[in-house]
Amino acid sequence: MFLSRRRLILVGTSAIVIGIIVLLPLILTITLPDLSKVNITLQKIEYNGIIEKNNTALLNVFFDITNPTSQALTTSQINFKLFANEKSLGDYVIQYVDIPLNGRPQILSNGDSIIHQVINVPISDKKIITELKNNNSTMKNIHWKAEGSAIIESGFSSAPKSFTSSW
Repeated sequence: MFLSRRRLILVGTSAIVIGIIVLLPLILTITLPDLSKVNITLQKIEYNGIIEKNNTALLNVFFDITNPTSQALTTSQINFKLFANEKSLGDYVIQYVDIPLNGRPQILSNGDSIIHQVINVPISDKKIITELKNNNSTMKNIHWKAEGSAIIESGFSSAPKSFTSSW
């Protein structure tokens, strides 16, 4: 007989696999929530000192990621440009690409997550160096701004989320 039991199972299994492959892009877009609700802000910047020989400041940059959605998220990378008193201090990256999903920062549903990293910032403006040294405890006399994007992930999906924030 042409349609034996084995052939029916093989055809059925093949149809299921092909259906999953065809529908996988649709399934992947369903798992990511509305990222317009997610908010990324520059929470604070801490001064950790300066390396005098090359005028490099050690700054601890803190980002607050607010997730008002009902789905837990994570991030693999935050790219940002840092400004002090409207002067660019360069482009920086906080990344967790080489860390498995369960080890990356979790942005739980209806909650906040703080992500921070110490960055080395070469500074050529003598005025900013003086302000850093004189105001290292408050850092409030310097207008800080960060603009960039973060890759937000959930399940099998990821998408970039742009932000601009001042402190």
